[in-house]
Amino acid sequence: MTDSQFNYTGGCRCGSITYRIKGEPTWKVNCHCNWCQTTSGNVFRSFILFNETDITFSGETLKSYTDHKTEHGRPMINQFCSNCGTIIGIKVPDMEQRHISLGSIDQRYEIDIVDNIWVQEAHKFLSFPDKSELYKAGYWNGTGEKFKCK
Repeated sequence: MTDSQFNYTGGCRCGSITYRIKGEPTWKVNCHCNWCQTTSGNVFRSFILFNETDITFSGETLKSYTDHKTEHGRPMINQFCSNCGTIIGIKVPDMEQRHISLGSIDQRYEIDIVDNIWVQEAHKFLSFPDKSELYKAGYWNGTGEKFKCK
């Protein structure tokens, strides 16, 4: 396939790992859970989920860290470049999709995210645009308790 046949491209900061994605996102989400905060060193993580079969990686092999003791009980595999440390995304073993970190996608400014999960753990100084969908905790298969802002 030529690059024009891919909808999204991206990679790590140093260029050791690149990827191309031929499909469209299955979900776009900001996650505010404690796990995402501590593993990213930030106040939340933004992910675009794609079907695993739509992603082609090139270059160095992704380094990974598997955490089996997450607060929500699901094992999470953080995947990153071992050279520059860029977090490419996460893989959840029981999912057919891969979470790709928004910041690693070349087309990141063209992507709009409205869904926010684990808002009960969000930092108090954050605000959300009016169009945001806020969920108290997780949101699986179309279910999740809506969060009401005060």
